[in-house]
Amino acid sequence: MHPLLDLFYPALCPVCLRGVDALHTLCDDCLRRLPRTEHHILRENKIEMLFNDINRPRKQWYKPRFVRGGAWLHYDDHVAQVIHTGKFFEQPEVDMLLGRQAATEWLDSGFFEGIDLLVPVPIHPNRLRERGYNQSEFVCRGLAEVLHLPIDTTTLLRVRDTPKQSQLTDAERITNVEHAFHIPVPTPWHNRHILLVDDVITTGATVRNCIKEITPIRTCQISVFSLSTAR
Repeated sequence: MHPLLDLFYPALCPVCLRGVDALHTLCDDCLRRLPRTEHHILRENKIEMLFNDINRPRKQWYKPRFVRGGAWLHYDDHVAQVIHTGKFFEQPEVDMLLGRQAATEWLDSGFFEGIDLLVPVPIHPNRLRERGYNQSEFVCRGLAEVLHLPIDTTTLLRVRDTPKQSQLTDAERITNVEHAFHIPVPTPWHNRHILLVDDVITTGATVRNCIKEITPIRTCQISVFSLSTAR
């Protein structure tokens, strides 16, 4: 079927618009040119600096232990074009491809060592009905193909339908996602190490509010992965 699909509905790379076969969503050349961060080998990178303060000060012993964080790509115009293709143009397979590629490149670094569950940052049910999919979940699906880890989409819920973060200032982003997430039944994450997964991290407000909701689960360890982050 794929040759027939290519013949009548040729797939195009969202960056260069060259033809790709039906099994791929990004040409090899554009995939190679995406700007890597090397966060998997750089401790205290930008993502870790955004979130590792949940371990301090020591008197806040009840907070969950942040293990590590990283983003695969620097967010530039090309990366934005690729991610927007997956998010807004009904091509979530782009996110799967990127998640799979990121996991493949980072597999031997130890970044994913000890992870028990992949947890996509959730979107509100209204947004899910409107878009039809959660792009972060498709990133998780790509990661899972390489890491062979389960995906949990039912423990962490988004309970407030907030305006899109991309339309807000940095200060507005922080308040916009306050109390937007909820964990009604925390027991599945007791003594587990979860990897929170998003497609883009800028100020970190969304992920930080996810982490705040996880705080009462004292035995839960948290790492963070994003496809991309602003420089």
